[in-house]
Amino acid sequence: MAYETLAKMYDALMDDVNYQEWADYIDTMLQKNGCPGKRLLDLGCGTGNISIPLAQKGYQVTGVDLSAEMLDIARSKSEAAGLVIDWQQQDLTELQLLDDAGAEPVFDAIIATFDVFNHLTSPEDLQMLFHSLNPFLADEGILLFDVQTPYKLQEYLGNHIFTLHRDDIEYIWENHFDEESQICTMDITFFVRQENGLYQRETMCQEERVYDLELLQMWLKYSDFELIGVYGELSDEKLQPEAHRAVFVAKPMLYDGADDWSDEELADLPDFADENDYFFDDDF
Repeated sequence: MAYETLAKMYDALMDDVNYQEWADYIDTMLQKNGCPGKRLLDLGCGTGNISIPLAQKGYQVTGVDLSAEMLDIARSKSEAAGLVIDWQQQDLTELQLLDDAGAEPVFDAIIATFDVFNHLTSPEDLQMLFHSLNPFLADEGILLFDVQTPYKLQEYLGNHIFTLHRDDIEYIWENHFDEESQICTMDITFFVRQENGLYQRETMCQEERVYDLELLQMWLKYSDFELIGVYGELSDEKLQPEAHRAVFVAKPMLYDGADDWSDEELADLPDFADENDYFFDDDF
């Protein structure tokens, strides 16, 4: 499916999400954990559904997404709302941000919502992204992101089929979870109603990787982040075993924590089967 088609469908397919509630939640969590200011970077911003309400709360937002079509829709929305948002087309695996003076900008908060990081199916790419984010954060800045939990991708989505029936659109969503790769492949067939009443068929394929939550905590620490907590969706309470979404909140360490692992901490790390999970590169 072309990005243009997906971009047009995206908001319709996500219309059950209360973005204002999410923006309120993010704002509350940032303030609760001592976010030092209002400069905010939204990774994988899509059509701006989180960036825009946060900008309306006074945040100075930079939104980054790979899709030019998504960003075009986001830009139209922000202009209609009279908001100034810096929309940038970027690949998160090659993130390069410069301010007007040609220097790397500093943000008070970096967010990534709605399983942006699950879409990075290479463990090396996600580790390198974590490592690249720390320099963009102010000393007391906050990193907030969510991931689909292993339970949701393995058990709830897993090898199941979902359907949606509406007057304007229908879809068949077929999932396949591969135990070896830990990737859930989602084949979605859309039937979109046209002005003449006929339906146009579109197809797309997405992949999301399961990331063990303890593994993510280890990668954050290796990238000099201090974990504040892992919470349930729209919650500041401890994550429950069958939760569908986990929200991570972290901040930069004020020292090089990667060099300070004790023998006890190393012994307590989970035993992961995939050696790529330990892709720590000494050249970082």
